[in-house]
Order: sequence, then C-alpha cells, then structure tokens
Amino acid sequence: MKSSTLYRWLEWTFQPQTCTEVFPVIGLQEDNTEEITRVYTATFASPEVFEQLERLDANTCMLFTHHPKPQRMNTADPPPQIPQKWLDFLKERHISLFTYHIPLDRNSPFSPGVNLARALGAEPYDSFFEQNLVRMGVVCTSPFSTATELAQAMERVVGHAVKLYRYGEVALSRGRFAIMAGGAKNTQIYEQLRDWGVNTFITGVTNPEVLWVGAIHKAAKANAVNLLGGTHYSTEKFAPMQMCRYFEAFGLPSEFLSETPRMTEL
Repeated sequence: MKSSTLYRWLEWTFQPQTCTEVFPVIGLQEDNTEEITRVYTATFASPEVFEQLERLDANTCMLFTHHPKPQRMNTADPPPQIPQKWLDFLKERHISLFTYHIPLDRNSPFSPGVNLARALGAEPYDSFFEQNLVRMGVVCTSPFSTATELAQAMERVVGHAVKLYRYGEVALSRGRFAIMAGGAKNTQIYEQLRDWGVNTFITGVTNPEVLWVGAIHKAAKANAVNLLGGTHYSTEKFAPMQMCRYFEAFGLPSEFLSETPRMTEL
C-alpha cells in the first residue's frame, strides 16, 4: 500500500486538526518508506520495541505508536529522546514511524479507555474530562459488584499486579466505574465522579511518591473515590492492540509489540 494513502486515511479517521497536542509533531514522525507492506503497533516508541523490530527483521513497514517517545524511566522526568542508533535503524530498514497521541486518546472505538473497558467486560456509556479539545475519560457499567472484584479483573486483563487505594465504599453503585488511561493529573475529576455517584476510578500512575500524584490522592480521599492503578503502559496498551484491526481492514498484516510496564508507577 502507498504510505501516503495510509497516512491520509489515518488523518481522515482521527482528525488531528481538531485537537491540540502535548508533543511538537502530530502524525508522521519519521518518513522512511513510500510503500507499506506491514504495520507494527506499540504504546511507546521505545528501544524495547525497536529491538523487537530488529529481531523480526522488519522492513518496508510502518510502526504506529501512541507515544512518539520512549517510556519515562522516572515518572517525574520528561519523556526521553529516541536514541540515534534506532533512528538510523528505522531509516536503514525503511520503517516509517507514525504517532497519534491526543487523536488516539479521544474516546472512540480505538481509544485507550474504551478498549480497556471492553477488555474488562464493561461497557462505556458516557464520557467526561476534556483535554487538548478532546474527551478522553469514560464512565462504564459492568458486571462487578465491588472495587475488589474490579481490581481482580484488572490483574487478569493486564497480566500483573495492580494497586487499589480504598478511599470510598467498596461496593460499586450499579456496577459503575470510570477510566482515564495513562496519567490523569486533573484533580477536578474526583468531584465530578462523586456528583455522578461513581466511586471507583482507574488510571495508570497512582504512586503517591510521584510528585504530582499526591494531589490526586488528596482529591480522591476528599471525594470518597477509590483509586485503581494499572501503570501507564498497561492501561493504554489496548488502544494500539485494537489499531491492528484498523490496519488489517486495509489488507495490511499487523502485529502489536508489547513492552514492560513500570511497576513503580503503582
């Protein structure tokens, strides 16, 4: 498939011009091929992902990521740059790098929150919290009766331990909970959830030792909202996983490349 054709389809689907971005460039990061024969998807543009591409002998393809940078080693640090050796690797192997961060965060059939909810067997029924001109939080109904049951389901879905901070009732009102994948810094979320009668909130980074997370715990406690942390990577990975279905609809073989979650974020 012509790379320019696929880029146009991505732009038509995700409408990046209707949102703002926290990274300098939206969409095409590295333009290294005119033809795309396969797509790999990942959450971060990390050395761990590039090493997998090297082992797979990937070439004449596209890497689609949610983030244009590697994972932070320390949550308080800015995202690191892609090492030059891997930028050279992409060019040598004719691998283009394409990233949608905020456009993919926008609630849709491909977004992190919607796909985490569905992986949990829940159904999003409303959206909340606007950032960068898009809504990216979802409120869900589910078969779970308690926050503890929800945490146990989260562990099965993400494949590792999660962290539940009990600040509200353990019982879920009508099975409802909310999700904002990745890192949710806005403290007004918790007052809004309280007003809706939703007492449990899933996000990625919940370690109170992280500088900006302390205010989140204070707001969650003040509004009796349980916090359920699953790491930045693991709460967002379901979006690039679902993007494989998007590319396969164009006849392009697609594969999701997994990464190691930062357990210190919990």
